[in-house]
Formats: sequence, C-alpha cells, structure tokens
Amino acid sequence: MKLNILLTGGAGYIGSHIAHLLIDKGHSVVIIDNLITGNKRLIPKKAKLHVCDIADKIKVSKIIKKQKFDLVMHFAGLIRVDESIKKPKKYITYNFRKSKIFFKICFENNLSKLIFSSTASIYGNVKSKALESDKKKPINPYALSKLKTENFIIQQSNIKPISYIIL
Repeated sequence: MKLNILLTGGAGYIGSHIAHLLIDKGHSVVIIDNLITGNKRLIPKKAKLHVCDIADKIKVSKIIKKQKFDLVMHFAGLIRVDESIKKPKKYITYNFRKSKIFFKICFENNLSKLIFSSTASIYGNVKSKALESDKKKPINPYALSKLKTENFIIQQSNIKPISYIIL
C-alpha cells in the first residue's frame, strides 16, 4: 500500500535517510524543512520540499490541506547537546514549542497518525540498556526538549484520537 507521508526535517541526516527509504519502498514523501541545519542535497529527487518553519501556521496548514497525508513523521529539531547547554531556551523553543505548534496544526487538519523521533537521553546516563519503563531523567536541555514533546503527544492522545509511535 502506497502511503502519502509528510516528513519534517527531511534535509537532515536521519530524516533524509528515512525519506530515501520511504521513496525506495514506493511511498510518496513531502518534506518540510527550514534548512537551518539540513542540506537540500540530501533530499531525494522524488520528494517534494517545502522550505518553511514547522511553526508557520499558514504555510503548514496549506501544505496539509493541499494533500491528504496518511502519516506525519517528525524528525525536525536541533540536536547538539553542547549547544543546548549554552542556549537552553533555543532548544525548548525549537524542539518543544515549535513541535507543539506543528502537531496542533496537524491535529486541527485531521492528520492524527504520527511518528516522533525522540532520544534515549531522556533517561539520563544509563549504564546498560534503557527501558521505556525506566524513570525519565533528562540531564540536558536537548533531552528535556524531547521529553516535553513526548509528554505533549501522550497528553493529546488522551483527549484526541491520535495514533503515535515515539522512537
């Protein structure tokens, strides 16, 4: 079954690899990326790129309304732990607040199936294998921003019919 997928952060390392894999599997991929850390050259030629911020309510709403997406995969975000320690507000803004706005736009437009790329660092410095049942102990602003986004998704799923996977 061919899916029509909206992928954020598709010009980044992980997002671009996912985009290539999805296209190789026959799916249609539309990418939203602001290109702050991504690179256009990483995007598959068969993917459609929209250069915009995920928190741009007008542009994102138009993209979602223009096509019927089966799923959104959210890989956009800042990833440098060292920078997050120096600029924690920036990481909370980009990784949590903008993601929250983006997801609200998705939900308002009936795009309610999502995959979110989080991080194992929400569990802190784990000595062995982290389990989902482990206590969450983010030790830097990057991990905290991801955990806050996870919590938002879970909270929304308790009040809206949302299907999600958190990686």
